[in-house]
Amino acid sequence: MNNNIKLLVLVFITLLSSCSSDSDSDQDTSVNKGFLKIGSQTVELSQGYLENYGIRGNAYNIDFSLRSKSISATEDGAVVYFELFSSLQNNLAKGDYSYGSFSEATAFTFTKWGQSLLGTNVNTAKGALSVTNGVSIRPTGGTFKVIENGAKYKVSFTGKGTATVYKDGEIASTQNDVSFIMQYFGDVKKSEGKTFTSTAKNASNSAIEKDHAVIFN
Repeated sequence: MNNNIKLLVLVFITLLSSCSSDSDSDQDTSVNKGFLKIGSQTVELSQGYLENYGIRGNAYNIDFSLRSKSISATEDGAVVYFELFSSLQNNLAKGDYSYGSFSEATAFTFTKWGQSLLGTNVNTAKGALSVTNGVSIRPTGGTFKVIENGAKYKVSFTGKGTATVYKDGEIASTQNDVSFIMQYFGDVKKSEGKTFTSTAKNASNSAIEKDHAVIFN
């Protein structure tokens, strides 16, 4: 009798443990998780965005962005933006994306126009991303991986870039070949990409630039 009771207790504990484990697993997959690391600084990322800019050449210009939960003047926040070319019309195809040029528009490449920012007062003014106190880095090489592209996205980036350090909105220093890493697993909000016309001061030529305001909505 005692042995039967002990067996029943053991089975109950095993089932309870299994249910608890499943619950924890479900909870983990329901939360967006990620981070951006530039040098020795790391900030968590909590939301992803996919913007479709349509076909270019034989590929599709689809941009991927991420942001931290908080972007303020008092604590470090982060924004990640990559301009990519995919073989799929409305999604980033699974695979490895390498550094390439915008003019060639080759599938499975990302361009130099990407930008990642980490610091305080990360914002957008007329579409351009900026940081008041912190670092902005543009990729010069590396690998952008798309591991999952369904209901949840799983992506990563490991590479190097040109980093510009800002203090009170002014450039304090610039350094080449700075390593940075990004990882993310979670939801993405999809939208049609928007552009605007920009004219630099004392310049006669206008340029079409992308509007990154979706990241801050």
